[in-house]
Amino acid sequence: MKSLSEGKYKGIDISNWQGNINFTGAKNDGIEIVYIKATEGNYYADPYLDNYYEAAKNNGLLVGFYHYFKANIDPKAQAQFFVDNIYGKTIECRLALDIEENEGCDPDLLSNMCVEFLQEVEKLSGKGVVVYTYTNFAQNNLTTILSVYPLWIAHYEVDAPDDNPIWDSWVGFQYSDTGHVNGIDGNCDLDVFMDGILLDGTPTPPTPPPDPQNTYTVKPGDTLSSIAQMYGTTWQHLAEINNLSNPDLIYPGQVLIIDTGSQNTYTVKSGDTLSGIAQMYGTTWQHLASINNISNPNLIYPGQVLIIGTDSQNTYTVKSGDTLSGIAEMYGTTWQHLASINNISNPNLIYPGQVLIIGTGSQSTYTVRSGDTLSGIAEMYGTTWQHLAEINNISNPDLIYPGQVLKI
Repeated sequence: MKSLSEGKYKGIDISNWQGNINFTGAKNDGIEIVYIKATEGNYYADPYLDNYYEAAKNNGLLVGFYHYFKANIDPKAQAQFFVDNIYGKTIECRLALDIEENEGCDPDLLSNMCVEFLQEVEKLSGKGVVVYTYTNFAQNNLTTILSVYPLWIAHYEVDAPDDNPIWDSWVGFQYSDTGHVNGIDGNCDLDVFMDGILLDGTPTPPTPPPDPQNTYTVKPGDTLSSIAQMYGTTWQHLAEINNLSNPDLIYPGQVLIIDTGSQNTYTVKSGDTLSGIAQMYGTTWQHLASINNISNPNLIYPGQVLIIGTDSQNTYTVKSGDTLSGIAEMYGTTWQHLASINNISNPNLIYPGQVLIIGTGSQSTYTVRSGDTLSGIAEMYGTTWQHLAEINNISNPDLIYPGQVLKI
């Protein structure tokens, strides 16, 4: 790895342990970059966060923030907490994941949790990320799934960090935790950084949905549920057709079958229920009963071939000024439905360039059957009876009749 002397920018990383800091003194001592601790877990925000930020900016320093990761807390919850606490701040450096404890997790689990956190931070903030850890921890507790992210490495009293099996270069090198800088009482961490630590000001573009194909090759950071979401299906369905006994265990390079085509079918097996099959395919038993002319949803039999639907996946790329409810209205659905199929926890937080799944299928009309209600039909198609009443000019939603053709 590069040596200390090859670093381009002098930096420090700080937290409440440093107390009050004279940032003018630090700048006069040659400091150019300051990383400020923002959060830990989903419960602690550094009390000096805002004061440090304002003072660093007032002295013209380049600012980054780091989050101390706790492996016993949901990664997405931690990412949300981190991004919420730095919202509205001007940031020049990559957002850092500080991973130093495994909390009893094995390397595979811990590394996948780190990836989940990093992906969520990128999604929520639109900014690049970096992994901070120390050499021994990287050698024994992390896996190559993290190699796609740049490294900020800690290794003291050496001219260059020792090798590790994941990274062969660094963008940040913390070479001392007993350094002295003007304006700071006591010891502080000293760093050198390369250009790669800096943001270019352009949000990380979201990964577009893949083109229709018959197989998918797993990439670092993938989960079965995220792959299922890309293809408008469910992880249960992918696990079934790929004979995966443990849906949490997939690996980079693994080739998964993704069944595509104009018409999906499913052959009923012993023990199947219509609701269980519907769950596998991300639909409802009412919809399956409707398109298969099943009058009794409790009566299906082994060997029966069910039509599942079509695979034409609709997506929409968010534009500036869009709202989830506005997009839902354009496609005749609800914001709740879009939030659900896109795993959006905050419906008020979407961003330009984000690719949303709208739904599958080419169904645009529905013929009313005996016993149907407008609310029941709406539920089948993930919309509301109010919307169906409006687009079909129905003044009395309780009055529909068999044979009536409704726009969906």
